[in-house]
Amino acid sequence: MIDGLPTLDDVDYDGKSVLLRLDINAPIVNSTILDTTRFESHVPTLKDLEGSRVVILAHQSRPGKKDFTTLEIHAKVLSELLGKEVVYLDEIFSSRVIEKIRSMDVGDVILLENVRFYSEEQLKRSAEEHATSHMVKKLKDHFDLYVNDAFSACHRAHASLVGFPPVLPSVVGRLVEKEVAALSKALKSEGRKVFILGGAKIEDAVKVMKNVLTKGIAEKVVLTGVVANYFLMLSGKDIGEVNRKVVEENKEGIDDKEMLELYNKFKDKIVLPIDVGVEVDGVRKDIPLEKFDGKAKIMDIGIETISMLSEEIPKFDIAVINGPAGVFEDERFTLGTFEILKAVAKAKYSVVGGGHISTAARMTGIDKKMDHVSVAGGACIRFLSGEKLIALEVIKEYWEKKWSKVVGKKS
Repeated sequence: MIDGLPTLDDVDYDGKSVLLRLDINAPIVNSTILDTTRFESHVPTLKDLEGSRVVILAHQSRPGKKDFTTLEIHAKVLSELLGKEVVYLDEIFSSRVIEKIRSMDVGDVILLENVRFYSEEQLKRSAEEHATSHMVKKLKDHFDLYVNDAFSACHRAHASLVGFPPVLPSVVGRLVEKEVAALSKALKSEGRKVFILGGAKIEDAVKVMKNVLTKGIAEKVVLTGVVANYFLMLSGKDIGEVNRKVVEENKEGIDDKEMLELYNKFKDKIVLPIDVGVEVDGVRKDIPLEKFDGKAKIMDIGIETISMLSEEIPKFDIAVINGPAGVFEDERFTLGTFEILKAVAKAKYSVVGGGHISTAARMTGIDKKMDHVSVAGGACIRFLSGEKLIALEVIKEYWEKKWSKVVGKKS
């Protein structure tokens, strides 16, 4: 068990038929998967289940998007990683699929079609309602166990994520176990904690910020990126029209009055940049905030801020970073993001959130020096914000009231 969640250690799965939900959603261009990080993150679970019959449910993108496609190439990537064939079926619960599942041998792995091709997958329903969907009803009787290893999608109440725990013994896989352990440690363990929150999604940063400040989890919250620019504006700094516009474009769901109260209440714990990196005539220029006239677009935190944070962050027991410090995709403005990542890696325990910041960590190879790099974006943010992840809560609920007595190992 981890954080009240049953894991593979709590059940017998050898020789069993296992329905496994993964998140192998990946960037695709011209039928080529550009990043296999999420695939690799599931290998420990798949290796543990080598003595079982495994059928995988997964999604790719969403209806209306260019990369909303079949999972045929995903099966090929999984086959390469596992060193054996992962059979792709272009349906989810047809009679042909059921026949294939029935004829599986131990060690076989099948990947079913993109679950988001199924119209009921994303309907707003409770777990109990999803449990009555065609997909769940057609598949459930052919499995001994449901395993959710799709941490990145666990904040979604979709049929393939919440519909099986009411009707099938359910536990979490190794990736979910790893993510929950690392993020729980970041929030709950003893020691001095610093949270470095950046990027363009102000609402995401604010959710985490509110949680870690109001609950006394963080000793310091460092703000970078567009998030920092927003709080500089709140504190009375004129950052200029061009930067104000960028903030306004990324401010959806934010209440200025509430944020100003939060800032004033925790001013001594919030660290803002003291200078900024801007573009002037095609080159980077670092300008102290008191001398910044707001005419240039802010692209990064400045060199003095970088120096200050590089010295301070390693002193903390736990450092959590989410969101880049600037436009790191432009090599003139990589400095802030990459140097802060290096500083985070020097803390006693380091956690990198998902999304762009984990991409930046992998680009530099600094991910190897971190204690944990999350593969999740939205789910990671919600966890750090203190929110419950619906797909995990459903597994907990049904384990406690139903499955622990049926399949749980006797301690």
